[in-house]
Amino acid sequence: MGNASQPDEGDSPPVYWVGLDGDGEGDGSYDSPWPSIGHALEQVGGGNTIIVKPGIYRGPIRIPCKHGGEEGRPTTIRSEVKWQAIIVGSEGHGICSADDDDWVVVDGFQVMGARSNGICIGGDDSVVRNCWVHHNKSMGISMHGGDRGVIERNLIEYNGTSAQWEHGVYADGDGLTVRGNVVRHNAGFGLQLYPRLTNSLVANNLVHGTPQKQKGIVVARPEGGGSNVIVNNTVHNGNGCLSLWNGEGTVVANNIFVSDGADPIEFWASDSQENLSPDDGAEVLLDYNLCLPKSNLQGPHGLTGDPRFAAPEKGVYWLGAGSPAIGAGAPAHAPDADFWGNDLPTDSPPDLGAFRFLPILTSEDSRESWHGGYAYAYGGAPTTPMSPDLWWLPADAQ
Repeated sequence: MGNASQPDEGDSPPVYWVGLDGDGEGDGSYDSPWPSIGHALEQVGGGNTIIVKPGIYRGPIRIPCKHGGEEGRPTTIRSEVKWQAIIVGSEGHGICSADDDDWVVVDGFQVMGARSNGICIGGDDSVVRNCWVHHNKSMGISMHGGDRGVIERNLIEYNGTSAQWEHGVYADGDGLTVRGNVVRHNAGFGLQLYPRLTNSLVANNLVHGTPQKQKGIVVARPEGGGSNVIVNNTVHNGNGCLSLWNGEGTVVANNIFVSDGADPIEFWASDSQENLSPDDGAEVLLDYNLCLPKSNLQGPHGLTGDPRFAAPEKGVYWLGAGSPAIGAGAPAHAPDADFWGNDLPTDSPPDLGAFRFLPILTSEDSRESWHGGYAYAYGGAPTTPMSPDLWWLPADAQ
C-alpha cells in the first residue's frame, strides 16, 4: 500500500493520487503519483479516495467488483480540478463499474469519445456528480442494477447516435436521485428513467434540445407503482416534455414544460397504452406546473404562458424579470435546495422550474466570461474549461 499524502488539508483522511507523470514505483502521494486509476486500485483496494490530476487519459476506467466501497467508506475517484481530468477514446464505456460494485463515487471528470456509454454504473448507493459527459457513442450516463443511486450536477450533451435507444441519462432503481443536471442535445430522450423507478426524486434538472420526435423526460414502471417525486424541472422540448407511465403515488409539481406544439404532458396506462388523466382514478398528483401550450394535465393551479427565459436561444434558461413562474409554486412540493445547492427561501412560495429567479442573472454581466453569452463550449485547450460552469453563481447573487 502506498504512503498517501495530501497538501494543505490538515487532519483529513489520506487520499491517493494519479497523474500523467505517475510511476508504478511511486507511493501514490501528491508528489509521487501513480500512473492510472487501475494501478491505484490494485495497490490500495476499494473504500479509498483517488484523485486524478489534470490531463488527458485514455479510457476505459474500470472499477471491478472487488474494489467497491461500503457505507461510510465509498470508493471515490475524483478529478482534482473539475472537468480537467479527461477520459477519452474508450473502446467500451468511458468509466464503468461492475453491477455488484456498491458505494462507488465518480466526481468531476470530463468523459468523451467512448464507443459505448460515457459513464456506466451498477450496484447500490453509487454517485455520479460534477461530470461533463459528451460526444459518446451511446448513453451519456447509464445507471442500472442498483438502488439509491445519485446522478447530480452533471452536464450531459451530444451523446448517442440512435434516437430510439441512446439517451442522455438512462437509469432506474428504487430511491434514485436525479437532480441539478443539464441534459441537452442527446440523440434520444433527455432522461429515460425506465423500466423500474420507485420512490425516486427527479428535481432541478434542465432538459432541452431533445430531437423532434423524442420526449424530454420519460418516467415509467410498467407494472404499476411509482411514488416518485418530479419537481422543479425545466424542460423545453419539441415533442412533449414528460411522458409518465402508471406511477401511483407520484407527484409532478412546480415544473416548467415548454413544447413546440405537442401536449407537454402525457400520462399513460402502460398495460393498455391508453392515454389517461388523474380523473380516471390514478393516484397521481399533477399540479402547479407551467405548460406551454396549455395541457389538460397541468393541474388546477397550473399556468399557461411564456416563462420568459433569459436567453433560451443561447442555452440560458434562467428566469427573466416578470416571469409568471416567479412565486407560483407550492412549498409542499419544493425540493430542499435550488439548482445551485442553496436553501430555498422560506418566506415566499417557490419559483417554478429548475432555476429560482435571481435579479443578478437578468444582466448580461452575469455571463460576461461566456463566449457571446452562450452556455456552450468554445475554443480553448483541452485541459482548460471550454464550457461555462452553470453551477457557478456571481458573488453578488441574491
